[in-house]
Amino acid sequence: MTNFKKYSVNLCFFLAVAFGIVAPITVTYAQNTQLKIAVVDTQKVLRASLAKKQIDQTVVGNRNQFQQEFREKEQSLLTANQALVRQKSILAPEVYAQKKADIDKQAAIIRSAAKARKDSINKYRNAGLKQIESQLGVIIEQIVKANGYDLIIVKQSLVYTLNSLDITDQVIQQLNATLPSISIQ
Repeated sequence: MTNFKKYSVNLCFFLAVAFGIVAPITVTYAQNTQLKIAVVDTQKVLRASLAKKQIDQTVVGNRNQFQQEFREKEQSLLTANQALVRQKSILAPEVYAQKKADIDKQAAIIRSAAKARKDSINKYRNAGLKQIESQLGVIIEQIVKANGYDLIIVKQSLVYTLNSLDITDQVIQQLNATLPSISIQ
């Protein structure tokens, strides 16, 4: 079958699935051709990925460190604010207002730094996941070419599948062999 015909049939099948008219197209297609199908459990792949485990460890470690630092700064500001409240009666109103403004400014700086730190942690996580997804695409493409698969389906979108169609373990093995860790700048 030419690539154009194969593409046309695949497009028709996709459109049929999208519009709920699968049965007639599937039967006709199956009579003319034999599809070689495989299934991948992407959630299992991510759970078993060494690189994903590294990302999770790094994110949790950075988040815990960040939360500890933030708690210490927050406690310091709270202590300073309580001391200022105790001094309110002996301070001139403008001095009190200035000190209160300074504490509020410090709080805003800490909130801004906290947001930047959270954003940095999320950016690291997303960059790592992007690397994994990219490598996963390469691996699946290699498996498709090596085994002549016509269709790879994500297991989460299926109600039932035969275990013999599942290539998840093969994908995990190759992913961990080619991407055992992540390097993000």
